[in-house]
Amino acid sequence: MSKVKLQIRIPQSLSDITLEQYQKYVKVLDGIDKDGETASEFLNLKALEIFCGLELKESYKLPISMFDDVIYKLAECLNEDTPLIKRFWFRGSNGVEVEFGLHPDLQNLTSGEYFDLDNYINDFQDMHKAMAVLYRPITASKGDYYEIEEYEGTDKYAGYMKYAPVNVAIGARLFFYRLGMKLSKHTIASSLKEMSPEERLQVESKFLEQNGVGINHFMHSLEGMSQDLMKLQNLASISV
Repeated sequence: MSKVKLQIRIPQSLSDITLEQYQKYVKVLDGIDKDGETASEFLNLKALEIFCGLELKESYKLPISMFDDVIYKLAECLNEDTPLIKRFWFRGSNGVEVEFGLHPDLQNLTSGEYFDLDNYINDFQDMHKAMAVLYRPITASKGDYYEIEEYEGTDKYAGYMKYAPVNVAIGARLFFYRLGMKLSKHTIASSLKEMSPEERLQVESKFLEQNGVGINHFMHSLEGMSQDLMKLQNLASISV
């Protein structure tokens, strides 16, 4: 009996996994009942398909020891910390590398940037659009200081951002959530200074009515993303 030779692309770190790949896996996680051995086996197979490029029939041909090793390696990658990354290099389909930078002044986003970011950052399936707001090509740089392109809407770079390293996206999302909460509080505080107590009460009530659901949804979304990461991190302990 001849041995089957398979080409397996195993991510060596979270930076080797694209945002699009992670979005696909999150969609799988959201679409199935995650309890039970059958679900765990299915998730393992989908992890190999999405992150390693293995078709189902190819995964079944893997020796069990190799199968376990690959799953364990994926769990190691997805267990990495995701700090904020301000600059990263992006290679386009034409082979040209461009350095992208995080918006250097997040506390002074334009209204267009802020509204688009608020619309897209809640749902991880739209994270490539949020990334197109947060990161743009660096046009000038000196030491730690740099400038980025003017914002022209999400369409210009959203497609490219699907291929950005997912650790950049996760780190930015968690960071902006914390910053966004601070910005919201600052905005309320500064705008209420000159108002009467009655006017302040009306504005605060209206703000909570309009934004409370959004904030709660975002917090729920982050909780779900955290659970997804934990699920991936625990893949190594699943019996196969």
